[in-house]
Amino acid sequence: MGAIYRIHDRVMQIKNNYDIAWQKDINGKKEWGSGVFNGEIGTIEKIDETNKQLEIKFDDEKKALYDYQDLDQIEHSYSITIHKAQRK
Repeated sequence: MGAIYRIHDRVMQIKNNYDIAWQKDINGKKEWGSGVFNGEIGTIEKIDETNKQLEIKFDDEKKALYDYQDLDQIEHSYSITIHKAQRK
């Protein structure tokens, strides 16, 4: 049975993905790049049922779009292990 995701859910990336595109917009300065890595935590901001995508804003302000087929790369992060919490 798969997880159910909703807007405002806290999630964690559980697999390195070097190819996923992201963007940041901090104080009007735009930045683009690629790569979201194991242990990064963010919040679901949008769910697009039409295009079957989630938008996640990570704690470092980058935003990435996940196709539904890529949701095996994330999991809920309301409760994480001490090991994962100490990654910074």
